[in-house]
Amino acid sequence: MPDDEFYMARALQLAQKAWGKTAPNPMVGAVLVKGGRIIAEGYHHADGLPHAEKDCLSHVNFSAPGATMYVSLEPCSTHGRTGACCEAICSAGISEVVAACEDPNPLHRGRAWPYLASRGVKSRCGVLESQARELNFIFNKNIVSSEALLAIKFAVSKDGKLTRRRGEPTRVSGDSARADTMKWRSLFQSIGVGFGTLLSDNPRLTRRLAGGELSCPLRLIFDASARLADFDDLSAFNVFGDSFKNCTRVVCSGESSEAARRKIETLGAALMHIDAPKDSPAFWNLLKRGLYRERICSVFIEGGAGLFESICRSRAADYVFGYQSGETFGCGLDAFSEKYFDIKLVEEARLGGDTLRRGYPLWIRKQ
Repeated sequence: MPDDEFYMARALQLAQKAWGKTAPNPMVGAVLVKGGRIIAEGYHHADGLPHAEKDCLSHVNFSAPGATMYVSLEPCSTHGRTGACCEAICSAGISEVVAACEDPNPLHRGRAWPYLASRGVKSRCGVLESQARELNFIFNKNIVSSEALLAIKFAVSKDGKLTRRRGEPTRVSGDSARADTMKWRSLFQSIGVGFGTLLSDNPRLTRRLAGGELSCPLRLIFDASARLADFDDLSAFNVFGDSFKNCTRVVCSGESSEAARRKIETLGAALMHIDAPKDSPAFWNLLKRGLYRERICSVFIEGGAGLFESICRSRAADYVFGYQSGETFGCGLDAFSEKYFDIKLVEEARLGGDTLRRGYPLWIRKQ
């Protein structure tokens, strides 16, 4: 029904107002409609704050009985920190609930409908379902696997080059693509780069939010064999010398020596040791599980080529952001992706002179 899609689209718009603020919870929006007009709106603002349904009900200025609530995710039916939303809906006298999709959480999935029905509240599900599911692609992974979602982001030239030559910083994407990358950085809770990218680019790995505010996620420097121990001072690197240096962690693998790891720690860097070979599935599984135990639900890997190869050999990427510029390099370091995966597209978009293709990796079986 057209009206259903209109109201649900508004609920999804509201959900996105909490972009990057709700983890480990999903982004959810709610709209209350009575007599053909919206009488209240709400969304889940941040982890620990009221869910979208309760936030919406807190803004009701008219009589709620007989109203229909549009919500972008199945209402929870169990008591958590903020109480069951189904209970609040029934107490408010709402006559119908229209949801975009079921909650992937096994504790909640499908349980709202019999609860509501037993109390005389009608329900429907599936309005703008694909859009609602994709909005919370990180949460959907976390809640069923207890692992952080790992995404890789890369930019290639029109002829498929990552850089003009190995170890040389190369700006591949234009301003629109870079702004889009910043948007995705603000959604993810951690950003990672390899040792080679640290040396060649000296990145900051911060994110600029709406209004110009600068913030910093957890910054992961993948240094499998602890080569940072060769330095006597790390402060020349932006991630170790800026005001966000406490947000930086060096990730070492089973190939690193204990002495090298201790040296890095004496230089003032926090360290995460994963006792598995860096090119093994075990390394990436342990990383994702370890981060999730710390309530770090997502990691956005931005380079470089060696780190990407390690991830792809282990089929560890859960999501892919691939930017392609309109510029031809003619020479340089070849991209890796065609050897390992195709992309199950969620979006293909033009960004100035660049194209973004994002979605889920479809791993190519080795011959």
